[in-house]
Amino acid sequence: MLLLGFFLPTLAVANEATGVLQISLRVVASCNVQTRPLVFATYVAGGSAVGTATPGAIDVSCTRGTPAAVYLDGDRTLAGPGGARVAYTLRANGQAWPAGASIAVHGQGAHPIRLQLSGNVLAGQQVVPGDYNDAAVVRVIY
Repeated sequence: MLLLGFFLPTLAVANEATGVLQISLRVVASCNVQTRPLVFATYVAGGSAVGTATPGAIDVSCTRGTPAAVYLDGDRTLAGPGGARVAYTLRANGQAWPAGASIAVHGQGAHPIRLQLSGNVLAGQQVVPGDYNDAAVVRVIY
């Protein structure tokens, strides 16, 4: 048996070097906005207040856990013929949303946060007949 062990090849000893590879990732918050228009019911000049004919919506999608503030810029008036203006109020998810105020949200990742919009055109506004519009900018600060 001794003789057999003498003829077996011996294993070569290999050298080894090691190092540490650093791996990193930065995840940044992001938000995006989609809107659906709000349409008021037909208004009779100087008449009673009217509400929303078709509710609008703002869908805010932010990275999960991201705190954000949603603003709807504008003065809450619709512009019409000859520079006439019609005042209106807004509600988001049933709560008053005055001009300049924000609504706080926290990102839900792939699930958008919906702000369901409704509103009223104030009574007694003496304005000329015609089409009135507003294009309010939705800002999300996060």
